[in-house]
Amino acid sequence: MEIELPSSRDENENASVLEAGHGSAMQWEVLAYFALLNIAVGLGSPLGIAAIPITYFLKDGLHLTPVQLAVFLAIGSIPVCGGFVFGFIRDRWRSARWGDRQYLLVCALAAAGMYLWLATSTTDYYKLLALVFIVVAVYVMIFAAAQALMTGVAQAHGMTGRLSVVFSFGYFTPAVLSALAGGWLVAHASVRGTFLIAAGVTIVIATQSFWRLGASSEFERLLARGETGFAAMRRLIRHRPLWPAAAIYFLWNFSPGWGTPMFYHLTERVRISSELFGTFTALQSLFFLPTTLLYGVLCVRAPLSRLLWWGTIVAILQGPIMFLAQGPASTIAVAVLYGLFGGFATAAYIDLIMRSCPKGLEGTAMMVANTSAFALAGNAGNLLGSWIYSRGGFAWAVIITTLATALIVSALRSIPPELIATHDGERIEPGAGLRA
Repeated sequence: MEIELPSSRDENENASVLEAGHGSAMQWEVLAYFALLNIAVGLGSPLGIAAIPITYFLKDGLHLTPVQLAVFLAIGSIPVCGGFVFGFIRDRWRSARWGDRQYLLVCALAAAGMYLWLATSTTDYYKLLALVFIVVAVYVMIFAAAQALMTGVAQAHGMTGRLSVVFSFGYFTPAVLSALAGGWLVAHASVRGTFLIAAGVTIVIATQSFWRLGASSEFERLLARGETGFAAMRRLIRHRPLWPAAAIYFLWNFSPGWGTPMFYHLTERVRISSELFGTFTALQSLFFLPTTLLYGVLCVRAPLSRLLWWGTIVAILQGPIMFLAQGPASTIAVAVLYGLFGGFATAAYIDLIMRSCPKGLEGTAMMVANTSAFALAGNAGNLLGSWIYSRGGFAWAVIITTLATALIVSALRSIPPELIATHDGERIEPGAGLRA
């Protein structure tokens, strides 16, 4: 009986099949890892499930005026505006064995401890402000480490598009759950109970730090470099692809017509109830998810350059829909359209930011282009919009919002073409975007 031995071609084909299967398993592990991490970070932070109960406690428990409440929130958000500092700390100081997971573990335990302290002690204004400030700062450090780890893995394995979808889900899913659960907690649980729940969610982050992601091994081996802090900052400043991405994300989040102006427009002019406004807020975040998921499907089929243009054209229409809110039904329609028009663009811009980060400075770059740009644009737009609205100019606030989004079109032209020429799953050429 003659036995046919496998040829070298058959062996290569079998190896390719095994490699593809391993790659598929690795990608699912990566998606699951960062989905769990981002949702836990979103829910556990003071801006997550505890946000609404804290606001009501300040208003009803401590009897703060609107101005005092605004000052409290502004002080508490200072670490977010300076997020790039936390990113730089992450980039410069990490252990060889634990890498980014050291920050996940240490900072999560510190945040959980602060929550437990709040839950088991008497709380006054200054104590609450100090502890919330510390928890926000610790969570910004967690966020810097999580974003940097995700960006490094995404670049190493050509997954910036799919992980931008995971990032968006990790932001909007907690926003929806926090809006729905926050109101329930105000009615059915004490603020101390809320802090205990937030501490429990934070422990999930600490537990996940013991999960060493296999896909990060290649990325972590490339992190060690003999570079001074000054040289690193100079390299960041000279990294050409980062700044158009940061400018685009700033313009996208600079929305004078939303936030406080929209709140007063809907509650004073349209006269919707507080319950309907809560629903409006939740639906805005909820309906980001379908078009974010659509981006996940298309990013592996079309180059990022095309997706950026598609997303921006649709995003420009997000501003004028604010004029449609004239009653309860139309207000709900505006919330739905707001989310649908914004999800695709948000995922595309996060994809761009991930591709634009320099190697070894993922933490600083992500915090500059994403977190700090988001916080600065949001606060600046809200202040400007409130000033315009106070003079009876809601229409002008909407117009400025639309114009800011339209300016993204010119910013798209300044992106290095080779950086956005590939679709997700294709390796980006090393140094893409650095050539003049």
